[in-house]
Amino acid sequence: MALNFCFEIAALVIGIILCIVSFSQYKITDLKGKVYVYMLRIVTLMSFLNLTAAIAIKRNLIFFLPISELVINLSLIMIVLLCFGLNLYLIETLQARNKYRRSTYVILAMPVIVQILLLLNWKKHTIFTLENVDERLLLSFDAWYIAPYILAMLSLLVYVVIAIKNRRIILEKKRNILFVIPFFVVAFYYLQYHFPNIAMIGFGHTVILLLLYLYAFHRSIKRDSLTRLPDGSSFKRMLDYRIGRQKSMTIAMITLDDFKQVNREYGYENGNRYLQLIANYIKEHAPKDSVSRYSGDKFAVVFDGKSCDDVREWCDELLSRFESAWEIGKLRHKLSACISLVEYPSMADSSEQIFDLLELMNIYGKRNKRNQCIICNDDFKKDMERRLRIASILNEVVNERKMHVEYQPILDVQANVYNRAEALFRMVDEELGNVPPAEFFPIAEENGYIVDVGYILLEQVCQYIRTFQDRSIAAPIISVNLFRQQIMDEKVDEKVAAILSKYEIQPNSVAFELPESVFLLQYEKVKEQVLRLHKLGCRFYLDGFGNAISDLSKLMELPFEVIKFNKKILKDAENNDSIYLLVSAMTAVLEESDKMILGDGIDSAHMKEMADLLFMDFLQGHYLCKPVTGDLAYAEFAKRDVFEVNAALDDLLKEIDIDNDKL
Repeated sequence: MALNFCFEIAALVIGIILCIVSFSQYKITDLKGKVYVYMLRIVTLMSFLNLTAAIAIKRNLIFFLPISELVINLSLIMIVLLCFGLNLYLIETLQARNKYRRSTYVILAMPVIVQILLLLNWKKHTIFTLENVDERLLLSFDAWYIAPYILAMLSLLVYVVIAIKNRRIILEKKRNILFVIPFFVVAFYYLQYHFPNIAMIGFGHTVILLLLYLYAFHRSIKRDSLTRLPDGSSFKRMLDYRIGRQKSMTIAMITLDDFKQVNREYGYENGNRYLQLIANYIKEHAPKDSVSRYSGDKFAVVFDGKSCDDVREWCDELLSRFESAWEIGKLRHKLSACISLVEYPSMADSSEQIFDLLELMNIYGKRNKRNQCIICNDDFKKDMERRLRIASILNEVVNERKMHVEYQPILDVQANVYNRAEALFRMVDEELGNVPPAEFFPIAEENGYIVDVGYILLEQVCQYIRTFQDRSIAAPIISVNLFRQQIMDEKVDEKVAAILSKYEIQPNSVAFELPESVFLLQYEKVKEQVLRLHKLGCRFYLDGFGNAISDLSKLMELPFEVIKFNKKILKDAENNDSIYLLVSAMTAVLEESDKMILGDGIDSAHMKEMADLLFMDFLQGHYLCKPVTGDLAYAEFAKRDVFEVNAALDDLLKEIDIDNDKL
């Protein structure tokens, strides 16, 4: 039989091209991609061997007879083997587990095993015969020639059943080409079976792999357009593949500090050139095919089989490079970087946990903007897990729109009653216990929950005030914190008005506390927003007066009803006569401007005595009354004689010697 191998030449050319374009992507792909690349390499190799056998048969190279027989046997195995590979590819596309169960391998590989067993008797010529007849090589096919095609169809039937059963997932992933592949396989096998003299099985396989590349495989491989490094999604697949294969590794995340400043100072074009320069440097000094551009100013490197201690020397060398300026043309700029290291599997057991740890370590590193290497150890991991738990609780608060609120009663000194209160968001968890605000508020801000938390707190305060009205009890004026992100919202007045209207609450029943630091940046913008809310009828307190003392002239033009003096001012006034005189003068000026003074943080008798000496209008703190919740707060607000103020002041004058000037 004269064989025609023109299709195999085309198959070889297509296979080589696909191998070239897939080569650089080999180490950034997942298990599904690995299966694809293995199929591609096998098909390309077999096309080459088929051509070698064709040349040997055509030129009657008798000494190539055993090799030619072996190549034909391998080609017949490949008919079944490709269907086996397609089944693996389909299953991994559906599941994305980056590993297969042994039972899956055994079941899907049964047709391949049967075909191999059949071909072990190839010397008995049960499928084909290649013999030397009068110094010529002649090829003929026997009755069992149909066997590999039957086995391939059985394997393909499994493929079709899996595809139909999981058609919804395939459609959701937009991998419709997987439904078409069986038709191409059947078509090429039909043609090959009926025209055995035209070698086209390699060509058929190559066309199928080409279709997979065009419509499925290459879409999952993404590179950053600027640095040509794998992007963040490819980096995740890189980790998932190694985790699926249970390979130990250390992941390094390199984060550039304040890179936005580079863009602002030199422009985005030069900023991109700096990123390219740094990316090339990291790529040159890292293991081959291990570097990714995780995001804008972050690069990730995977060190296979290495521990954090093994990688530490590499990190130190990279950080030493950041001690020198980076040059592009005439521009020289010195950058700092933070390198975070997480070891798998000792510190993390999934790619999601790795990413969470790296992100939290990055946030931790940004607090100290300097060249540093942070290694994730047990203590750090516990701290990170605590932060993740807090973030999870905040997420539940935002989703369920419910939080634990306590009310800190505020004493009206002149009336000697609790007629005001501050609403405090408190976090109490069975696992973590009481989480202090200083811990969870920064996490709320980092995770983008702070605005929602502010509005949920306001809503619960309005609900609480409504309960007083429903009981026909005079409700206290309750203050809530208004965060910087809220006050900068263009629609803050509309959102506040909507919440007040929902519960039929008068705007003057609520006071908003603004920290002094809010006014340090974009003063005019904040002032505009405050005036818009004040126009609704809302009250305002200036919180933490004395932390960052602002321009008093600006303070006077803002509609603050109450100025809260922090605990530090009172303690300093108690210990220093000059500060006492200054604070006393300030309180007098503020009161002349119809602004009332609130002494915050009164936690001892001495603190209260000092506040009384400064003639403050309101007092707040644990010494007077601890924060209370719900029904317990009603009892405090119902009190009509909290302290014997005059008696307390008389006792104070007897106990301490006070300067007449100070009086």
